[in-house]
Amino acid sequence: MSKAVDIDPGKSPINLSRIACRAYLMKEPYEGVEIVEVEPIEGEEFIIIEGFPDVGLVGSIAASFIADRLGMKEVGYMDVEALPPIISVRDGRILELIRIYRKDNLLAILSDVPVPASIVKPFSRELMNWIESKKPKLLISLTGIPEPNRLNIDKPKVYLLASNAELARKLHEATGIDMFKDGFIAGIKGMLIKEGARRKIDTILVSAQSHFNYPDPGSAAEVVKYLSKILHIELDVKPLLESAEELKLRLRDLMRRTSRMMQGVQKSRELELPPVYL
Repeated sequence: MSKAVDIDPGKSPINLSRIACRAYLMKEPYEGVEIVEVEPIEGEEFIIIEGFPDVGLVGSIAASFIADRLGMKEVGYMDVEALPPIISVRDGRILELIRIYRKDNLLAILSDVPVPASIVKPFSRELMNWIESKKPKLLISLTGIPEPNRLNIDKPKVYLLASNAELARKLHEATGIDMFKDGFIAGIKGMLIKEGARRKIDTILVSAQSHFNYPDPGSAAEVVKYLSKILHIELDVKPLLESAEELKLRLRDLMRRTSRMMQGVQKSRELELPPVYL
């Protein structure tokens, strides 16, 4: 219930709940994040895919594969104060740790490092501020769902969580994908879809059953298959599956760093069901 405080008899009472609401919506910018557009990212109806590392590196593997197969061009990056003092080098080129790629109206955000647990909330808000400025048609977040029995599953199931019921209904009718109904979504993936719902930005979380702390290209391939349906893009996952063993070895260090981060944001709780209120 809202509580009004009368500070000055000659003035209107102050509504504390409204002040709290405005305070949330007007939070000071987090100065530890700078988003740089090397080339102006202008256009309409962007579809934005994010692949920050988390469970099974499913999002990272899937987003990187899509960017590579479509020949997407690097057009920007994120400079984050809290990231470790390391650089990424590929084929003799120095790369930013978090990069933005583009092809036509499709954008992909790729990261070579996990977002530190201590800044997940402010980082997510700053990223969503930038995403909102682009007036996107759709934001797609990619992740894995921890599955203890993953070794015995040949074809991981893919699930969808949408920021609003109408979007969920449309995608379910169009593709028949199973809906994510009960559970927890921790870390940056949960923050992004929550911010998407609050800002009325159409946002979906596409997840597949996955190993928790072991790179899972097989699960990433199932996510890519689903994305090819909703994006109406032909994406053959055979090259991804053929390079699975190489990817598992190459991504071991990133998986170790990501596992430490996941402990900080309680990603293991995604194995639990939320409490039920009757």
